[in-house]
Order: sequence, then structure tokens, then C-alpha cells
Amino acid sequence: MSVLLGEQSFESITVDEVAQRAGVSRGTIYTYFPDGREQLIRDAYVRIAEQVVAKGSAERAAQSRIADRVLALAGALVSVTGTAEGRFYGLVGAATFGPLGGVTGSASGMFHAMLTEDLHQARELGLVSPTAPVDEIAVLVSGAIREIGARVASDPSQAEALLNALRITCAALLMPTDA
Repeated sequence: MSVLLGEQSFESITVDEVAQRAGVSRGTIYTYFPDGREQLIRDAYVRIAEQVVAKGSAERAAQSRIADRVLALAGALVSVTGTAEGRFYGLVGAATFGPLGGVTGSASGMFHAMLTEDLHQARELGLVSPTAPVDEIAVLVSGAIREIGARVASDPSQAEALLNALRITCAALLMPTDA
């Protein structure tokens, strides 16, 4: 389902098409997904969100520098949204797609919590101004990461430039200043 969603609109996808791509019968689809297409997309979205969080958490944990930890989260999202299967994940959300209501935002929420933790640590280490509003900065950076994921979903060739721009932003952010 997720690959189909990266290729065409939800409205144009039929259960028959999903079954054909999966190599199973229509009845098998309804056996495992009684709510049909809506359940298929919710499950696909949740599965991809879990992949993003797992990959981001692992890559972040492997880094010691704060900026590298932030970039690891963005890199994990980009590595997923730049694929045929992950493309729809970067492009849709609850505001634009009703069946995803209640399941979107889990990866963003986890990333926001990780960013907040890292920025508080950076402030404690003197890498960020002691007066920096780190909770608010975490909101901005997590939003930037989401936007990077959406842009890469639309055009994977932008991944390197966008990650580099985030790298520059992190370098500027992590310079202690009282300005």
C-alpha cells in the first residue's frame, strides 16, 4: 500500500489493486484489514513511523556531538522519505488526509522529545546560550526536520543540500552567545 501511495492518490487506489500488487486475494486483504483501504493506509503509516523512530533513535544514540545527534534524526527521516515506500509518509498528514487522523505525529513527537533533551544538554554543557529558549528551538528544529522529509519525498535529489543546510543551522545554533 505504501508504495502505491507514493505513486498515486489514495482515492484512485482500489483494494483489488492492493491485492494484485501483494499477490493475494481481495478476501485476504479484508481478512487482515477489515476496514479496507483506510486501515491499510493507517497501518502502513504507523509501520513507516516506527521505522523512522527506530532508525532515528539508533543513529542518534551512535553520535556523541549534539549537532550530529540532530542530523542523525533528520538523516533517518530522509532515508525513509526518499524511498518509494516512504514517499507518502513525507507527503501526507492528518490535516490533508482524514484516514490518518489519530495516527500521525508519533515520530515527530519522539523526535521533538529527543531534540529537547539534546538542546537542554547542550545548554548545560555551555554549547548554547544559557538564555536560549531551548524548548521553543526544539519546536523549530523538529518542524524543519519534518519539512526536510516532505521536500525529500517530493524530490529525493534535495536530500544532501537540505541536510547540509540543517548542518549549518546546527553549527550556528550551537555557538554560545548572549545576543
